[in-house]
Amino acid sequence: MNLALVFRASAVVLFLNGLMALFMTHQFMSMADFKVTADMHTLGQFMGVTFLIFALIAWKTVDLAGNHLAAFGKVYALAEAMWVGIIAYHVVTGAAGGATALVNLGISSTLAVLFFMKSRS
Repeated sequence: MNLALVFRASAVVLFLNGLMALFMTHQFMSMADFKVTADMHTLGQFMGVTFLIFALIAWKTVDLAGNHLAAFGKVYALAEAMWVGIIAYHVVTGAAGGATALVNLGISSTLAVLFFMKSRS
């Protein structure tokens, strides 16, 4: 697996999360053990669009970064590590849980490591 493929994998994960948050908002938020209010539904849809934007950026970074892809990979490693930190914090404190939180915690952890490792070589 090379760094470009890690970016593409990240984009796919972001895209899927974005679609679920935007179009299956109630289920997506409920699977994270959130009480879904009208306000939470609105926030979830906003998050969905944000994930779709990040998916587009991750996908296009491979084409746009040129010889600097490794530098972008280090930034993405940090971003994924930040997601790992906040998701883990919410799981540990009981603020979030369920499939949405736990699956994304595992995926983000894996992507953080892959971005770090592949951007060094």
